[in-house]
Amino acid sequence: MQLQKIVSLANKNTALQFFAMERSLRATGCDLPIWVIPYDNDRFQLPKNSFWWEVSEILAWVDVHKLWPAFKKVQCLTISNYQYVDSDVIFIKNPELVLAPFEGFVSSCTHWNNPGHTYTSETLRFLRQKSTTWQKLVFNSGQFACDAQLYNAPELMRFCETNFVDTLFKKNYIYKDQAGINLLVNYKNVPITNLTLPPINMESTWAGDYLEQDTFSRFENTDKPYLIHWAGTSIISNQFINQYFFRYLFADESKTFGFQTEKKKTFPEVVREKVRKTVHFVKTF
Repeated sequence: MQLQKIVSLANKNTALQFFAMERSLRATGCDLPIWVIPYDNDRFQLPKNSFWWEVSEILAWVDVHKLWPAFKKVQCLTISNYQYVDSDVIFIKNPELVLAPFEGFVSSCTHWNNPGHTYTSETLRFLRQKSTTWQKLVFNSGQFACDAQLYNAPELMRFCETNFVDTLFKKNYIYKDQAGINLLVNYKNVPITNLTLPPINMESTWAGDYLEQDTFSRFENTDKPYLIHWAGTSIISNQFINQYFFRYLFADESKTFGFQTEKKKTFPEVVREKVRKTVHFVKTF
């Protein structure tokens, strides 16, 4: 896969998370543009080489039909050669290098061992008909990559309005975006590779697996994940893994974000001052 862009979803409420994600990406040496899907109209000033990206007909369609706002990330399925990440992600390795050997659709979550929230009753029937090992095909909709365009905008909207409508088009927020995006990807039969499964066996990308101080160090000589995702896990706590997120925020930003701790050594002032004068941030792993 030859990545051409990073895609994310954000608004002013998630701006600090986005800044941490963007800075961590640049720290890996990745200079790809970041295309930012607006969650709503509450926007903020984006950093250099980041741009608001709107497929106007899809954004209007989501808003008019009062679908879950994060469903706007289906814009990704109309393009190719991208890495999508929610704003609550930090990069540890350059995604360009990590994903280069792979083709098709690539995920790196561990939903295969906890597939809840990736399907609904109607999409589970479809997944079971597709494979008896359907669990290896589901993924977290907060981070994925693909080298192929799966839909064009009119096709995607038409499909959602006429197929699996309880999941894709009901005007409520029960299923949010995850089950729907899992269905849309699997319906196209694009090859799906999960980097945490054999033969790659990458360690977990979920922050919830690294809450104890020594957890990450145990995998020093193994294939560490190329990103960490705080899906369903609070960043505003004193858990071990969260220090890696806050290393990409300045002191005033951390305070604004709500981070309170007596340990201020996670991002020394000397490093913070150096960061202010450079584009790249220090690597954290």
